Amino acid sequence: MTIPRVSSALKAVDLKQVPAPLIIGERINTQGSRKAKQLVLADDYDGLVDLGRTQVEDGAHCLDVCVATTERSDEKEFMLNLVKRLSLEVDAPLVIDSTDPDVIDASVKQIPGRPIINSINLEGDGSRFEKLAPIMAKYGLPAIALCIGPNGMAKTPQQKLETAELLYETGKKYGLKIEQFIFDVLTFTLATGEDEFLDAGKNTLEGIRLVKEKFPDSFTTLGLSNISFGLVPYARKILNSVFLHHAIKAGLDTAIVNAKEIIPYGEIDEKERKLAEDLIFNTHPNALSELITYFENAGPQASTVSKKVDVDPSWSAGKKANFRIVNRLKDGIENDVVSAIADKVGKNDILKDNDGKLFLDAPPETTHDGAIRTLNEDLLPAMKEVGDKFGAGELILPFVLKSAECMKAAVGELEKYLVKEEGSSKGKLVLGTVYGDVHDIGKNLVKTIFQNNGYSVYDLGKQVPLQKFLEKIDEVKPDAVGLSALLVSTSKQMQFFVEHARKNKMNIPILCGGAAINSNYINRIAKEDGIYEPGVFYCNTMFEGLKTMDTLISDEKPKLLAQWKEKLENWKEKSSATIDPTNLPKSDIKPVQAPAPKTIGEPIRLKLDQINMDEVWQLIDKKSLFKLSWGLRGKAGSESESDHEQLLSQWKIRIIREKLFEPEVVYGYFKCHNKDGKLSVDNPHGDDVTFDFPRSTRLEHLCLTDYFGDDDIVAFQAVTVGNKVADIIEKWNQEDKYTDAYYLHGLAVEVAEALAEWINRKIKSELNLEAGGLRYSWGFPSCPDVLQHRLVWKLLEPEKSGMELTESGQIIPEQSTAAIVVHHPKASYFVL
Repeated sequence: MTIPRVSSALKAVDLKQVPAPLIIGERINTQGSRKAKQLVLADDYDGLVDLGRTQVEDGAHCLDVCVATTERSDEKEFMLNLVKRLSLEVDAPLVIDSTDPDVIDASVKQIPGRPIINSINLEGDGSRFEKLAPIMAKYGLPAIALCIGPNGMAKTPQQKLETAELLYETGKKYGLKIEQFIFDVLTFTLATGEDEFLDAGKNTLEGIRLVKEKFPDSFTTLGLSNISFGLVPYARKILNSVFLHHAIKAGLDTAIVNAKEIIPYGEIDEKERKLAEDLIFNTHPNALSELITYFENAGPQASTVSKKVDVDPSWSAGKKANFRIVNRLKDGIENDVVSAIADKVGKNDILKDNDGKLFLDAPPETTHDGAIRTLNEDLLPAMKEVGDKFGAGELILPFVLKSAECMKAAVGELEKYLVKEEGSSKGKLVLGTVYGDVHDIGKNLVKTIFQNNGYSVYDLGKQVPLQKFLEKIDEVKPDAVGLSALLVSTSKQMQFFVEHARKNKMNIPILCGGAAINSNYINRIAKEDGIYEPGVFYCNTMFEGLKTMDTLISDEKPKLLAQWKEKLENWKEKSSATIDPTNLPKSDIKPVQAPAPKTIGEPIRLKLDQINMDEVWQLIDKKSLFKLSWGLRGKAGSESESDHEQLLSQWKIRIIREKLFEPEVVYGYFKCHNKDGKLSVDNPHGDDVTFDFPRSTRLEHLCLTDYFGDDDIVAFQAVTVGNKVADIIEKWNQEDKYTDAYYLHGLAVEVAEALAEWINRKIKSELNLEAGGLRYSWGFPSCPDVLQHRLVWKLLEPEKSGMELTESGQIIPEQSTAAIVVHHPKASYFVL
């Protein structure tokens, strides 16, 4: 028999490789590769082509291509564009991987060669086979044939053979030949330890042998990594490599795998090889535990292998949905939720398939109880596990948000099968950032986590006046109110709320959080003028808030309030001596000669074309970005350190390509005078302004005014990344793109800081400063009063550069900063 071939425009490849196997590169697959998905969502065809080229360089004969995502609706158009590029630039034949027969049909016509179809099976009513078999027959194409029949996935060797026979007999009706079948006899993970799958490795190997014995002219394949799902990365690499060796001996012709991650059998450590073979062949009861123990202590190799998790197809639908949320696998979760509901109502006959998307053909009255059970037994426990892992430092915040996106998609599907009834949520929370505060990243995180844990959240936004909180509380009768504040100055609004609630005998628990507050502050405002009996709780994280809320709506509420009250009664604020600032001595700082800038008294404005953004990007404080703004901290953060730089590069490219930032800068030099301990600044275009900076109580008794003489020069600067980014962040949050919104917000904050550093360096250069030139931003210890921004606005008029002020002196957009620049060479930062 002539050996069948597949081909690209440039190259033909025998399906039968000597030595075996034919390697099908798995990385251009949005269902299994995070990088591929990122590239698809970013329309990065060059990146996808490079991914394909790299796999070929690493040994792949063919390339699996799957571009389906829930975020895009243009799978067909994208696939056609991509396979055209791949066909022109990479010589490997392609494997078209899609659940949509129309995408496969169009792609086959687009490709100047003979590709492989991935995949056909006889699941359910066999409609997928019916749609794809004619395409195989018309063009003479081979296809990966999964051993899934009307009764589900084949598990035993005999079932695998019988399903392969059924696939072939069905295919003959369409004129298909045996050499067009690439049978995937399926493999299941060996990592669960469940009795049903102890022999999964042996069964797969025997299944391959039986199929090749029955159909010697057919071909076989495996999604190799399924066998090791659930193990640590290095263990997966070893187990995959050993299993591939034995599968080839059993008759495996092709393997879907990342060729770079396969170690030649002879190069594997003898002990590691034996551990893997003991597990594959189930030689003794402790095979799994011994392998896990060994590889968890095997050292740093684990960090060198890319992590990938997979849903085990043998699991129940509810367990799959739970796993997807915990492991941030959004694609496919809607189908799992629908199947889980059908399982729980015990009526699988109502489960229908519409081109790969499952739905229930039944009224909500039939599906309601199953939907509620799915929510309570599968989805909510998944989010609780995510919260527990975050609290233990095992997950970084962006991963939590990814899980929240999965939960949002799951709940969105589940709600279709609920009877709409009043009070079906766990509870109600009225939430907002307090008046005067323009920051809402923390508040948005709370909203996301609460909503995805079953609560109705009434988000009032930012800069919320007291009266607006009261009106919404009166309207919806919530179980609690959540107050968020980032700054010390705006946190006073929390005190006003508590005072009002106490005075008017309100009966609503108050949850408080934000960077500016701590437990002492909350205890003080809760206790002053008598304890506020319904409770005022300091919530350091969103999950602390969730835990408190869960208790407040439970039977444990009286116990919580009693414990909180007892603790508050015993709490005493540490007393500190009050110091009169007017009696503090002056520092020993002596003014120096004033610099001589070319332009005095006139604001200097710079737009994007006058700002060297390449230099700005270089000035980003990566430690601050990764650990503070992106929350990549703790154990989980350190484990993903290698991904941080790549993530930053991807976002930089996206921001530049999509023009997400519209940076503007304004700065200027002004004559100033140290008068009576205050800094008076000449304003050529209006009234002079006077800054009254506080003096430190520490030993040196520093004050910013001390750095200036009677006739001196002071510089001011204000920068922003523009208003567009704030609008995009809000839009993405509304579209449930929580993770992207979080990353963009954090990067915008750090780019604004880098922009401030860039203009500060320019100021130092223009003033010829070898030392000094420190910038001090309002809200920090040396100049804490953000209301002084109003004085800067009189001098620089930053509103002409897109920056406005709130009544409380905060800058809009949020990703903006303003500073005073002190030229004195001995200037230093200090606390009060």
